[in-house]
Amino acid sequence: MDLKNLSPFSLGALGAGILAFILSLFDSYVTVSAGGFGSAGTNAWTSFATLGMLLVVAATALIAVRVFAGQVLPPVAPWFLVSAVAAGVGTFLLILRAFTGGGSVPSGLGVSVGPGWSGWLLFVAGIVLTVCAVLDSRATGEKLPDFSGQKPADDN
Repeated sequence: MDLKNLSPFSLGALGAGILAFILSLFDSYVTVSAGGFGSAGTNAWTSFATLGMLLVVAATALIAVRVFAGQVLPPVAPWFLVSAVAAGVGTFLLILRAFTGGGSVPSGLGVSVGPGWSGWLLFVAGIVLTVCAVLDSRATGEKLPDFSGQKPADDN
């Protein structure tokens, strides 16, 4: 397969998904700073951020299968929609976990909990993955199934 024939949105989604996976491994996803007493961090594979990362990885894998071996996917689902929703929900869970992870730290102790440098970059990569998945679906012309509940017209 020639990469020049791929949509720029497909390449963007694949690149953002791979970058998101790499960024998830750094221990700066959520950082805790205790003033002059030191700091610590964690990666994105903790708590419910793990589910978010699994969804981001699944969305990236689905986009890769669609791009490089699309004929193996059964035509029973709008795969672009599945990948875009998985990327969006995964990114939302990652952002939610980073900002709610320090809820048990009492205020007034000089302790700061929040996203670290890899957390912020991971948010951007997840958003880019989601946007590229949606734009790729628009560029390829894939259609949503009809959810109106009406039976299709008989062609007789």
